[in-house]
Amino acid sequence: MKIKIFSMIAILATCSFCLQAQVNVTEMNIHGLKVIFKPSAKQSVSAYMFFKGGTANYSAQQQGIESLALSAATECGTQKYPKDAFKDLADKYSIDANGGSNYDYGFISMSCVKPYFDKGWDLFAEAINHPVFDVKELSMLQQKKISGLKSQESDPDNSLTQMTMQDAFKGTRYAIRPEGSIETMSAFKQEEIKKYYDDLLNVNRLLLVIVGNLSIQDVKQKVEIAFGTLPSAPLAQVKVPESTIINATTLNVENRKLATNYMSGILGAPSPTSSEFNAYRLAFAILNDKLFEEVRTKRNLSYTPAATLSSGFLPFAEVYVTTTKPREAVNVIVDEIKRLRNGGFTATDLKDAKSKLMTSYFMRNESTSANARALGIAEIKGSWKNEISLLNQINAVTLPEMQNTFAKYIDGIKWSYLGDETLTDKEAFGRTTK
Repeated sequence: MKIKIFSMIAILATCSFCLQAQVNVTEMNIHGLKVIFKPSAKQSVSAYMFFKGGTANYSAQQQGIESLALSAATECGTQKYPKDAFKDLADKYSIDANGGSNYDYGFISMSCVKPYFDKGWDLFAEAINHPVFDVKELSMLQQKKISGLKSQESDPDNSLTQMTMQDAFKGTRYAIRPEGSIETMSAFKQEEIKKYYDDLLNVNRLLLVIVGNLSIQDVKQKVEIAFGTLPSAPLAQVKVPESTIINATTLNVENRKLATNYMSGILGAPSPTSSEFNAYRLAFAILNDKLFEEVRTKRNLSYTPAATLSSGFLPFAEVYVTTTKPREAVNVIVDEIKRLRNGGFTATDLKDAKSKLMTSYFMRNESTSANARALGIAEIKGSWKNEISLLNQINAVTLPEMQNTFAKYIDGIKWSYLGDETLTDKEAFGRTTK
């Protein structure tokens, strides 16, 4: 009885938290720029300017260009602050300014403590409005990124990721590498980078999210002055997130002499805006725990088995393992997936998974930067309200709903294997999850 009362109190507290958080969030349109503001009692402020599209904005021949352009905005100086002056000011006032890009969006961000917000905002606005893309500094940044790409080539995990994405998402924009390749990164010139950024700086592509100890009046004034004259141009309608269906089971192998073998299996997933997604999220949190128990604890086949879920515009689930016994490991993984698919989830599994997700949600909200990023990503995919109401959505998932959703999207597996090809067992890798 006490447990039931405690659970009810927790649910009511969660609902109250979500409702209060949603009331506190303000959505504004300032000269065409969509702005989301969430006040915080913390003595810190974080701002994210999101650039929608990600790899949808460029071709494979330009892969890496957005990552380079947005990194350069905070690393190569601005009209007001040359590189060293920008860095010195950021260091002096502990201002964290960054830029980057991934599959679905790019960003320029800034975080600082409240007393130095004016300084941080000045750097943030300058990086967005007036980056100079100095030839010398841009060249140095390119070399830095090229060195990073070269080091990734010797990293088996990174090689496996590239294999996996190329195979599972061939012919889609998820086969394009946001970080670029050595060839593309080496070829970019200043004029190309500058033109790309100028085209990117379009109010219809942008989203500004601010979380911090500020008033709405503070935010409006700052945004109007800094971004009131951003350029505006028509854009093609951005596609909404969709579900990923994988029916066939396939094996993609790259033979390489390594101390162990690296394996990744890509499975289907519902759209992140679908009512099914949180049920699937909980199912994969449970699968992750089960694989740890079955693959590592019971059989010692791997130190790092994992099951994860990506919530991008092209969502996918993944099972991963490194092992010297690939046949045994893949059989255990498929067996566990089949067991869960065929009614293997329990009420205790679901309760524990909900508790873990709720804990991670509250931990994320401890940071204004993580909070701002989460709100922005949710808005890009559909609505910031989905982030605010996440706990309510998680609490609402039932055992039958989770069971049915898992069975619906768990079908084929696109396996990628990096290691000793002689150890691959086509029968094991060809097993279905049904």
